[in-house]
Amino acid sequence: MGGHTGGLSGSTTVTVTLSDVNDNPPRFPQSSYQFSVVETAPPGSAVGRLRAHDPDEGENALLAYSILDGGDGGEAFAIHTDMLGQDGIITLKKPLDFESRHSYTFRVEATNTQIDPQYIRKGPFKDVATVRVTVEDADEPPVFSRPEYHLAVYENSPPGTLVGKVMAVDLDTPSSVIR
Repeated sequence: MGGHTGGLSGSTTVTVTLSDVNDNPPRFPQSSYQFSVVETAPPGSAVGRLRAHDPDEGENALLAYSILDGGDGGEAFAIHTDMLGQDGIITLKKPLDFESRHSYTFRVEATNTQIDPQYIRKGPFKDVATVRVTVEDADEPPVFSRPEYHLAVYENSPPGTLVGKVMAVDLDTPSSVIR
């Protein structure tokens, strides 16, 4: 015994490994985000990235992103989680048209994919941010009112003779004059 004459003692090394538990919800560093995309971007194009931060580690820090109902972006945009990190990547679902719509506003939710029931009382393991996407105008060529025109002129007509008229509309600014 230690402290007694003739006592025996021993020592050893003990390694304690701490495992992370999912006790922290994800949090967006800001409440709103702004992105822009040109109207000619094809479906599938990346519009922007969001990242919610979760101080947990490993699988406890994995997040899933979704677009919430109630906004006007669900029909035009999708979001998926980048498996290399904690990013939510917003992509186009359909072609956009600046002349019919200049912007979209919707809400994105980041949720923990692994929820530990013993910590559920700490609140929802998710966070929400508002996203606004501005559609940028692209210069589009004028469109003729008919697919083809048939015009005729006499061979002996003097210079400057009116041969006919064609009509085209500039879709970017319908009231502009086309020359």
